[in-house]
Amino acid sequence: MKSTTLSLASTLACIADFYDGCKVGCEGFEGYRKSADLTKFIRCAGELENGQFINPRHTIFVDLGCADGRVNLLMSYFVKKSIGIEIDPDILGEYQSHAAELGCRLTENQLTVPPANISLFAGNSLADETFQRIRAHTGVSFKDVDIFYTYITLHDAFAAKIAAQAKVGSLYLVYGFNKILPRYDGLELLIADVASQGIATLYQKTA
Repeated sequence: MKSTTLSLASTLACIADFYDGCKVGCEGFEGYRKSADLTKFIRCAGELENGQFINPRHTIFVDLGCADGRVNLLMSYFVKKSIGIEIDPDILGEYQSHAAELGCRLTENQLTVPPANISLFAGNSLADETFQRIRAHTGVSFKDVDIFYTYITLHDAFAAKIAAQAKVGSLYLVYGFNKILPRYDGLELLIADVASQGIATLYQKTA
């Protein structure tokens, strides 16, 4: 068990090192597109697993603005299904080349390649039609999702959709907040600073 844990830690560190080396959009023309710090995010995922908020045998994870799918790839080791939605097909198209390059690096270092549980879709995360396509391809409906994730953009619109349509008990993980945290109708603040990284806040649908 200990060797398995060490192997996973090495795998996740390799993934973070790879993607953190190709961050985009922090300033300039692509300022709207910001990349998650996967080195920090690993600790957030670990706390969610240790707190039994996610489970690799049961949890359905959806990234509502997945860009090149890097968070989906990382979360694939922690959940049953890792689903991503990106409105820009060109950005989403970067997933295959990045994942292939990363896969070679993992294999060369005798680390664990990602599970075959990742499904990415081009579309609008606020549109019911997008989730109809997801259900047709994966069997997962909006009400099946256990944890939704976003990187701040449209966080309030996504919160309203989750409050109105998601199942009671579903979780909403928002990346990008630090000291000033929003409140959403129908969602309860569970963890203000997940894993004390200053990057992620966890909410839950209460009714």
